[in-house]
Amino acid sequence: MEDYYGIKSRRAREYIRSLPFKKKVPFRTLFPKTSDLALDLLEKLLAFNPVKRITVEEALKHPYLEPYHDPDDEPTAPPIPEEFFDFDKHKDTLSKEQLKQLIYQEIMR
Repeated sequence: MEDYYGIKSRRAREYIRSLPFKKKVPFRTLFPKTSDLALDLLEKLLAFNPVKRITVEEALKHPYLEPYHDPDDEPTAPPIPEEFFDFDKHKDTLSKEQLKQLIYQEIMR
């Protein structure tokens, strides 16, 4: 429940509540031949709660990815501000056509 109440968007919480309950299936059951390190990384990358989810930097330092980790060849970027994802805040400021145009421009970048 802590993860559920951590969701700030009312609409997102309503959507999640509308979904049927499904019990978590352990990754070990889904991927029985996968290494423990790979499953550990997968669990950490796919944590529902973003506060509990590992960062890109942490993922790159994970033992499973250690053979591929090269700090001198891994670009980084500043985090995206949280308000960027507050879609309800801006929903009435753009017309449908303006939104289409912005999406098109983003795709064409």
